[in-house]
Amino acid sequence: MKFDRRTLLRAGFGASFAAALEAAPRHYNLRYAPRVGWLTELPVPDQLQIYADWGFRAFEYNGLPRHSNAEIAAIRKKIDQNNMAMGVFVVNSGGWKGEAMVDPKFHAGFLTDVKRAVEIHGIVGNECATPTGGLSVNYLPLEQQTKNCIEVMKRAGEMVEKTSMALVLEPLNIRVDHAGYHVVFSDHARQIMEAVNHSKGQILFDLYHQQISEGNLIGHFTKHWDWIAYFQVGDVPGRKEPGTGEVNWGSVFKAIHAKGYQGILGMEHGLSVPGDAGVRKCFEAYRRADQFA
Repeated sequence: MKFDRRTLLRAGFGASFAAALEAAPRHYNLRYAPRVGWLTELPVPDQLQIYADWGFRAFEYNGLPRHSNAEIAAIRKKIDQNNMAMGVFVVNSGGWKGEAMVDPKFHAGFLTDVKRAVEIHGIVGNECATPTGGLSVNYLPLEQQTKNCIEVMKRAGEMVEKTSMALVLEPLNIRVDHAGYHVVFSDHARQIMEAVNHSKGQILFDLYHQQISEGNLIGHFTKHWDWIAYFQVGDVPGRKEPGTGEVNWGSVFKAIHAKGYQGILGMEHGLSVPGDAGVRKCFEAYRRADQFA
């Protein structure tokens, strides 16, 4: 069911949030996807209901693999009730450390995570999942580490071949968040995925990370457009909602829309204001940024 003002107030949301929800837009130019976790006082299906009531028709949830299959099935039920879609979850939780793709000794564990991702996809029907490359190691040449990434991604591609889920490799910045990470630039991510050469292997272009790593967002995603299956959003500095940093989000979203993008833009960032007031501020920021001419 949808949330009315009384339901929201009982759940601990302020009157301003409840009132704003009543006036929430029902259509956006792009498929923005709030992330699960901003409304931690609510079970995941109820968070999705709030997002749907605000007009969002997609969401993402990196932590989905931590749930049981029964819990994932309950999430799927809410997805179907609201005609929503799910974007990404992270395939391998160790990918921000070393346990990922750069060294073959990590490959068995990585492929076990891919197998689990396929199982989860069979329940929830997500469109993409994020394999993370991991930190570079000091005992292998960088070129060899890239070759190792290519080899294991080819095997992962074979595992998801019969699904409707794409594996989207994500470059991450090393200046602020992920020192030592192996895949940093969009050129490198494309090099890997071109060599993998699999229809289910593409790129996640995180606008926050790439603004820090290389800037020129529109130029870079235009250059690699045919390889991008997913975007994520976060302003710079701070990794909060649009309007809190330096990025001109109206121009960025307009450029993505002009390219005919049909995929999801995951709202993978924090909130500049805590609590329900912060969620409202965030959603209103997307409403403004989406009003490009």
